[in-house]
Amino acid sequence: MKHFFILLVSILFLTSCSAPQNEKKQAYYKNPVIKGDLPDPSIIRVGDVYYAVGTSNDFAPNYPLYESKDLINWKRIGAVFNEPPAWSSEDFWAPELYYRNGTFYVYYTTKRKDTGIACIGVATTKDIHEGFTDHGIIIEWGDEAIDAFVFQDEDEKLYITWKAYGLTQGREIEILASELSDDGLGLTGEHFSLTDQSKGWKGPGHEGQCLIKRNGYYYLLYSAGGCCDNRCDYHVMVARSKNLREGWEQLAEPILQGGEIWRCTGHGTLVNTPDGRYFYMYHSYNATDFEFIGRQGMLDEMFWNEETGWPYFKGATASVSALVPFENTVQKVDSVFENDFSSDQNLAFWEWDVMGIKPDVKVTDGELILTPEENGISFIGLRPEKGDYELISEAIPAEGRSGIGIYSNTNYVLSLTVDKSGLVLYQVNNGEEQVLSEVLLDNPASVFLKYEAVSGRYFRFFWSENGEDWIPVEVNQQQQIDGTFLARWGFSPRVGFITDGNSNNSYHFSTIKINYHYN
Repeated sequence: MKHFFILLVSILFLTSCSAPQNEKKQAYYKNPVIKGDLPDPSIIRVGDVYYAVGTSNDFAPNYPLYESKDLINWKRIGAVFNEPPAWSSEDFWAPELYYRNGTFYVYYTTKRKDTGIACIGVATTKDIHEGFTDHGIIIEWGDEAIDAFVFQDEDEKLYITWKAYGLTQGREIEILASELSDDGLGLTGEHFSLTDQSKGWKGPGHEGQCLIKRNGYYYLLYSAGGCCDNRCDYHVMVARSKNLREGWEQLAEPILQGGEIWRCTGHGTLVNTPDGRYFYMYHSYNATDFEFIGRQGMLDEMFWNEETGWPYFKGATASVSALVPFENTVQKVDSVFENDFSSDQNLAFWEWDVMGIKPDVKVTDGELILTPEENGISFIGLRPEKGDYELISEAIPAEGRSGIGIYSNTNYVLSLTVDKSGLVLYQVNNGEEQVLSEVLLDNPASVFLKYEAVSGRYFRFFWSENGEDWIPVEVNQQQQIDGTFLARWGFSPRVGFITDGNSNNSYHFSTIKINYHYN
């Protein structure tokens, strides 16, 4: 009996010691995986590295590029174009990455400079870190061609799909397709429709599509509904067929849609992991920050119902958090962006307005120096990552106004600026400038400027002589300013440096810091 008691105690002891070691602690990530405005994301895998790109709208560098080894921590590596292609003008939308035989391709949407018609262009590179070489227009289709996606079939034939007829009166939107040439730079053969309503496809118009093939079926994921402001109802649908050219069966209900925190999900692409799982990168609005921060880069795993053959997402809604795709990975969150301009290493990531006045930008002796190409308002800045943050900088007064602020385009601006006589807080709303407040100063050597943002749309501005003691800038005895007017349809404002003066002047800033407030 004594030996039995000792044996029982030993078993209980070993069980209690070994159980925690055998249990694997599950790790989670939070959406978004790429913060800030990145509509229409596209994702590919090359070896064990993932690459992503997204819409840049009217800001350059065009189509920001990212890379990752774990799908949840993404590093900015550059852009497809540092300068817009010579034939292009505006609306730099929906780039799609593709990789084949050592070459990276990007199929992108922008408008022609001469006609204003949206077309699809193509560019290539052997080294994605070195930028792309443009090959010009590959698809020009009536009034508009947007939202390219490239698919390689099992026989290695390449196909490109795109959204057509979105601006053609009296004709339903269709997703068209055509075979691509072997080099990926031209169309071959006759185009055909994937969503022909005369053959039973149910509308209304669809876009943001991607194709995969599994177990003998082609699967078409596509987006439907309103995409691009706080009235949106964007969601992801799916159809399948055993014939790429006809016979599509549509699943009646969305497989992915918005929830309480992330709204209006859609326009994404799928990527395979080495172990055969599918992950969908797409965009979604945060329900609080909405279009003031923009459509952000989201990630969710797509699963398969092996009985029906249809794909699905858990809960059919955008995940707030989910299990990390790979074991032993941790999502990193950096709540501070800071640049003291000791080098120009990160200047390539700063954005400017392709429809506005481009400033010449350089870094010298710990200062960022902006020299506009023309008279008037110019901007250089960044995509804010969330709606609650504060931005601080030190400006050196010059002839003409220079400072910090929030910028959509030259017609929609909110900025606190300084010149040799003092401070000016002003806004431009629908092209009309209004001075909100002025503070007289006696030719200061430098002034620290700050603003605090709430939900990306409410702002309080401050100034300081030493960067520590902050004085609020009041407007009609109120500190908070409503910046709701700043957000434009389809893209969010940027934040950073704003100048307004003579092109002969240069404007100096010695630092910038953005503190994001995460819960």
